[in-house]
Amino acid sequence: MALGRYQDALRTSVLRMKWPDAEPLARAVGRLLVAKHGSRMEQWRPDVVVPIPMHWTRRLARGTNSAETLAAAVAGELHQPCSPRLLARIRRTRPQSELPRTERLKNLRDAIRVSPGCRIQSARVLLVDDILTSGATCEAATKALLAAGASAVAVAIVARAFPD
Repeated sequence: MALGRYQDALRTSVLRMKWPDAEPLARAVGRLLVAKHGSRMEQWRPDVVVPIPMHWTRRLARGTNSAETLAAAVAGELHQPCSPRLLARIRRTRPQSELPRTERLKNLRDAIRVSPGCRIQSARVLLVDDILTSGATCEAATKALLAAGASAVAVAIVARAFPD
């Protein structure tokens, strides 16, 4: 479920949301995502809303994780729990935007896992991120969630990038 294409004002918003002073924008965009796809999300019946994790060193440098802010807004609108620490990026990876499509999955291999002690057996997880390009990040997170026992994973994103 996407709000729109990664272009024009939506592209500008996604890039802006990556910084701490734009957290109000990220919350508003999360509410817009639910305004557009809320009925589909509710019909899907998620048990928990989970953001794509960011490695702690990148989070420290940036000061925020826009996916986490978006997920919290989506969860609030859906009246569902948000679990920002359920997934962890356990090793630092190169930014996906720097890599060709063929290298993106390799870059994320064994980089995302369900955090120790988190139980998601049979849970329906709504995974939230700001942008989906190749799908490699969401695929890696989905694999980790399913391997840990989630029954199903749906993805909600702000913008979908399409190859030229």
